[in-house]
Amino acid sequence: MRKAFTVSGAGSVQEALRYDASLSRRMVRSIKQNGTLEVNGAVARPYERINRGDRLIVDFPEIETPPYSPEYGPLSVVYEDEDILVIDKPENMAMTPSAQHPANTVVQRVLAHYEAWGWKQTVHPVNRLDRDTSGLLLIAKHPYIHSLFDRIEKPGRSYTALVEGVPSPVQGTIRAPIAREAGSIISRKVSDEGKAAVTYYTVTESVQNRSLVRVELETGRTHQIRVHMAHIGHPLVGDTMYGAASALSHGQALHSSKLSFIHPWTRERMQFCSCPPFLL
Repeated sequence: MRKAFTVSGAGSVQEALRYDASLSRRMVRSIKQNGTLEVNGAVARPYERINRGDRLIVDFPEIETPPYSPEYGPLSVVYEDEDILVIDKPENMAMTPSAQHPANTVVQRVLAHYEAWGWKQTVHPVNRLDRDTSGLLLIAKHPYIHSLFDRIEKPGRSYTALVEGVPSPVQGTIRAPIAREAGSIISRKVSDEGKAAVTYYTVTESVQNRSLVRVELETGRTHQIRVHMAHIGHPLVGDTMYGAASALSHGQALHSSKLSFIHPWTRERMQFCSCPPFLL
């Protein structure tokens, strides 16, 4: 991937990489080892002097994504440019391959998407979704773009959940720290010894002792929505870990329905919406 920058002050090329390109020291080392640099159209070295107004072009080194192999299959692309990819993830799709889920993963499908277009890109999820959580997922195509997301405001996320019962009040805030369940590497629980977690919810519709709830997160703890809704007595429909199974879904009824963020390169504010696959 190639990016161009206008230098803001005199110094070395390496200094411009740190301050004008906002690169981490680790990324600068990677460019010095495997990338290429140009200043005003001429090949440059990291320690060469550079002046204000000069045009610095960086060819970022290609990075493989071992040990994952592309897997061709459906991929719902909502938006794409040279820097980012937004997809609508179905339920029952894990993020990365594992012993439990060696195939049908987001990383493998995205790698196949890149391969089909002849792109040498990597997969860097900016937000993550549980295997059985569907909806909007933001992916950075390059470590540089991924790192820029850490320097701007976090993406805004809004979820739609189908829960058991009718929460009261119908709009509220759940402030309850979350910790790992003893003896488990997956399950979480509300615990005074856990990390702070804050969830905002609003009931949008209720029918026959079930409710559609809009949920927004202030923090992003593992299983936060699932744990918090179960904590107030309204577990997600189909959530066998924190509630009970349901004929409506083979997993928890949770969908990432709205995603908003500032594009780290263009600085454009972007927003995407997606309808959940479940109904009340």
